[in-house]
Amino acid sequence: MKKILLIEDREKRQQLFIQEHNLDFSNYEDILINAVNEKYIEVSNQLKEDKFDFNKYSMIITHKSAFENDNSEIIEKLKQGCKITKIPLVFFSGGIDENFYNNSNNYEFVILNSKVFYSKNLEIFLNAYKNHNENILMLLYGEKWEINIALNVLEKLNIFLEIDNEEEIYYDDIADYIDLLKNTSFKFKELKVNEYDEVNREEVINFKNQIYKYIEESVIYE
Repeated sequence: MKKILLIEDREKRQQLFIQEHNLDFSNYEDILINAVNEKYIEVSNQLKEDKFDFNKYSMIITHKSAFENDNSEIIEKLKQGCKITKIPLVFFSGGIDENFYNNSNNYEFVILNSKVFYSKNLEIFLNAYKNHNENILMLLYGEKWEINIALNVLEKLNIFLEIDNEEEIYYDDIADYIDLLKNTSFKFKELKVNEYDEVNREEVINFKNQIYKYIEESVIYE
């Protein structure tokens, strides 16, 4: 089994987080390479010298500012390499205010806050990975990731509809919410988009009601 690569340039920062949540990486040595200290230097040099083998790993996770003066260049190398090999890529950073997920570039891409990454969500994800039933969205939403995504999207749609009072809504304004829900077991009717890439407001409200029903039924049958 290919392993997950975790690149962390500051071991002390990592230790503070994993002690806080009682995480023990030694339980996951069969699936996780924790690239700190000497291993971090080795991986960092491989990336700088274009000697890094993406195909050795099943997923790459890295602190978003781990590569000092070469950071922007290496971050771009990681994005391009993961796009070519279709390996999921995760960036974490203390400066991230809102978590992000995208899969439109032929690979899964996540950005999340360090506190969210180094949490029980990571333990849940690694345990699921061992059992071959992981989903990258567990890193963002935890064990009940499907219903948590639905709740998150429902909240954002409510806020969006309060702000946008137009009768026709640009599909692109809500496309990210729909893409997130496509990762869950929630089956919904595709929204009707007109020639101007717009969706009728009533259609969006009906979509929101479908989400609410899905959440309600998920809670009942849990």
